Amino acid sequence: MDEQKVIVVGVDGSEAAQHALDWALDEARIRGCAVRAVRVWNFEPMSDWVPTTLQEVRASAVEALAESVRTAVAGRSEAPPVEQVTTEGDAATELVRAAHDAALLVVAGHRGERLRKVVLGSVSSACVRKSHVPVVVLPPKLDLTADVEDAEKAWA
Repeated sequence: MDEQKVIVVGVDGSEAAQHALDWALDEARIRGCAVRAVRVWNFEPMSDWVPTTLQEVRASAVEALAESVRTAVAGRSEAPPVEQVTTEGDAATELVRAAHDAALLVVAGHRGERLRKVVLGSVSSACVRKSHVPVVVLPPKLDLTADVEDAEKAWA
């Protein structure tokens, strides 16, 4: 690998984020650069009404990111180097910070979250607005098989 800038990708454990990680790995292989996979977490002591320690939340984030990366590189004949970073804070702010020296910031778009976006804001939208590097927002993978099956049922 030459000294190309890294590709930073946000990984939150969702299927859409896994797709973004896969895309980032493919793009990094083409460019001959590394990937920085970033998982942002927050400490909420009573999340789901179950007492949780800061160390448990941090360890869970580290393991979840490692599992996402293992899944993404499994079965690939070639994979670029992947730096794994977990950090606490606001997702958009931390992703933009992690991408300060990157070639690209890759994030996943999520569908069906209009109310959440109106109330809380969208991480991908905030990254697009705040980042000083190009941002790639990948739409969720489409399940065309399910769409075809639904259409066939509607016409039957």
